[in-house]
Amino acid sequence: MNNDKDDGASVDEVLPAQQTLMLSLQHLLAAYASLAVTPLVVASALEWSPSEVTLILSACLVTSGLCTLIQCLGILGTGIGVKLPVVQGTTIAAIPPLIMIGSSGGFNAMFGATIVAGLFAFLVAPYWSRMLHFFPPVVTGTVIAVIGLSLFPVAIMWMGGGGGFGPQEVATPDMVLGLATMLFVITVIKFGRGIWARTAILLGLVVGTLVAALFGLVDFSNVGQAEWLAVVYPFAMGPPTFSLSASVAMILAMVVTMVESTGDYIAIGEVCDKRVDQRKLTAGLRAEGLGTVLGGIMNSFPYTTFSQNTGVLRVSGVKSRWVVAVCGGMMILLGFFPKLSAIATSIPLPVLGGCGVVLFGSITCTGLKIIGRVDLDDNGNLIIVGVSIGMAMIVVCNPTFFDALPDGLRSVLNSAITLGGISAILLNLLFNVLARKAPADRSGLSQERG
Repeated sequence: MNNDKDDGASVDEVLPAQQTLMLSLQHLLAAYASLAVTPLVVASALEWSPSEVTLILSACLVTSGLCTLIQCLGILGTGIGVKLPVVQGTTIAAIPPLIMIGSSGGFNAMFGATIVAGLFAFLVAPYWSRMLHFFPPVVTGTVIAVIGLSLFPVAIMWMGGGGGFGPQEVATPDMVLGLATMLFVITVIKFGRGIWARTAILLGLVVGTLVAALFGLVDFSNVGQAEWLAVVYPFAMGPPTFSLSASVAMILAMVVTMVESTGDYIAIGEVCDKRVDQRKLTAGLRAEGLGTVLGGIMNSFPYTTFSQNTGVLRVSGVKSRWVVAVCGGMMILLGFFPKLSAIATSIPLPVLGGCGVVLFGSITCTGLKIIGRVDLDDNGNLIIVGVSIGMAMIVVCNPTFFDALPDGLRSVLNSAITLGGISAILLNLLFNVLARKAPADRSGLSQERG
């Protein structure tokens, strides 16, 4: 990667207003489905009322926007915010503990545990970032490749209409719509020029939705039912409550999120030609911790960095943090105006899936590009890459593989990114770090004896 002094221009570039708005909207639409996943899954499991779902979803959007602004712009003089084009949103790693905590303690216990997890992440960020030397290219390339590979099942599920993972009966219109959207995006990237090529994902989402609407495949009923205005304010569901068991469960989820986010920051730095050093990693993780605390205060959940937006950066070639900052502003706007938010939810899943294949493929290739710099003639490096990707694929191919384990351990291992990342770190220690130290230790011992 290049040094900071050589590569800051593209990250700090301010584009014309029209281009900025189009590129920001592209980031927003790419992230929106994932933004809604955590609150909607938790709401379904805990049987929230429609008004409660609307309030929580609005709160998640507003807080996601605030967290994205903090990451992109930073808080002056505090060392909070990575100042890279980072989109923040609620993490799916928190879904199991949220359901567990919410079923016994309700909203108040969930938000209390979220605040504690955020404080934990904020306080340990400087110490966590000291472990950056455990992420050499053989590890970072593997982790980034795993991020992309682990997202492919989501894109394929969307292309099939969102029926779930594993064998599913796919309706022909869904299949055709998903594949056509993917081919359209590829065509725009290949033959488009200027702003058209940069906004290929946005064009795919818009054109795919319009085509689907012509064939009656778009449900706009949510738009008519949504409220025009939502009031989002702190502790709307009541004051938080705190318990040790709930806090520990949420902290474990936050550790998983921090492992994933570390890989995401390195991936974004790679795409932007911006070296993510210890200082930047600390700033990013502190912002995530602060964002999670804000989440608990504003009736939302823990936050993480969205991998799919790394793919948007790669596909568009636009790395400006100001573009993503405007995306954060759009999130806040959607949070206060649910009817606008409902329009985004009307995008058919096959359209999202077609775009997702391109996005997640670009993330995978970013990891492969880094792995390409590694000496794979070295059997140790070959094992690190191959086995770590294989370990990550365990939960991608069989999501119930670790179901027999205790809840805490299962929540950690059920993340493909975490499982692949931990495997890469440990195998790198075994094959590269300890292997280099052993001869030196023996040499020193023989000299001492002599």
